[in-house]
Amino acid sequence: MDIVIVGGGVAGLEALLALRAAARDRVSLTLIAADSDFTYRPLAVAEPFALGHAHRVPLSRFADDAHAELVIDAAIGVDDAARQVRLRDGASRPFEALIVAPGGRPVAGVEGATTWWPHGDADTYGGLLRDIDEGYAKRIAIVIPPGAVWPLPAYELALMTAGEAREMGQDDVRITVVTPEHSPLSLFGEQASDAVAEELRQAGVDLRAGVVGRGGPDGLVLEPGGERLDVQRVFAVPRILGPALEGLAADEEGFVRAGEDGRVEGTERTWAAGDGVASPVKFGGLATHQARIAAAGIARLAGVDDVPDPGEPVLHGRLLVGHRTRRLRGRGDAEGAPLWWPQGKVAGEYLPRWLAEHGVAPPATTPPPEGEGVTIRRSLRAMRGEEARYLFEIGRQYRIADPDIASLGRRMREARSH
Repeated sequence: MDIVIVGGGVAGLEALLALRAAARDRVSLTLIAADSDFTYRPLAVAEPFALGHAHRVPLSRFADDAHAELVIDAAIGVDDAARQVRLRDGASRPFEALIVAPGGRPVAGVEGATTWWPHGDADTYGGLLRDIDEGYAKRIAIVIPPGAVWPLPAYELALMTAGEAREMGQDDVRITVVTPEHSPLSLFGEQASDAVAEELRQAGVDLRAGVVGRGGPDGLVLEPGGERLDVQRVFAVPRILGPALEGLAADEEGFVRAGEDGRVEGTERTWAAGDGVASPVKFGGLATHQARIAAAGIARLAGVDDVPDPGEPVLHGRLLVGHRTRRLRGRGDAEGAPLWWPQGKVAGEYLPRWLAEHGVAPPATTPPPEGEGVTIRRSLRAMRGEEARYLFEIGRQYRIADPDIASLGRRMREARSH
């Protein structure tokens, strides 16, 4: 059975390894990715602080281990009825089953802010740290934009920057986190939210929650109300938009619509996983779970009888708190700064094991520091409550005029009219 997987990120690789493990020689695998490398990003947030770095692993290594064909190209559309994936170079690839996992597209979500993301240049934030050290930057805002985002790095950056400023002897630096969430990491549950809020308080980081930070000629303005925040530098994590793949059902921000079984709405042989899927939160552990759901469905289609049940999507881990977990010097990669446990590791079943066996990430069995942190266990169902609906509406209110999404919507309307 010919299986095509689109996407060389966390979800795509988890699906690739899961399918080879479950279906073995029942399937022929092809991996299509726009980039020739997999970027392992959990420690990227620590890179400006010289505490770790993002690792790049050639996708050919994963393909070789999974006995898969590797195609370096970008998918632009899917014809499920014809069983074809259309590629950017004009070619197409046939499939008997397809998993689309192209990820989300990071874009600037705050006008005038410097946007930081794991794929970005670490020197961008390093320049801010140098200005803090030299006394030029005293009032800094770190903003989480409305819409789909990766919120955790904003809090990590704020806490690490506050600690770094103190170590530099710059005790009068004021850092403010601005977020539309009613409380920090609100979708992750009350325990995680309270823990982060306490960390911010102890670090002297100000929090402006339940507001949208908008850039403009007068600096950073908080909505609703129009209050101007007195800051010298504004950094923001990116807003995430969907892949906007032609031929697949998508929401108004280009995210692929899929059912709980991972199958894309209106298709027979196409599944979806990862940050490009419409869901209330974007997180690596959920992406790998979605990938295993898709892989299980395809493995059953290929005739495998004893496919493991991935179960309900659950976000699990440990939020590390306390001053010792945020020390900024002399700790190295293995004791780096990220708040989330597993430290430097994406939660999952197949990809984390491969990364550990090949020396890219710590082993999955490495325990968190004894007595530190808050255990998080949060189902995706629990993330679809009132706070998720509020954040969704805020995202709709402050939409981004993206040409790819506008073009997709126009093509979908034209297709429906015919």
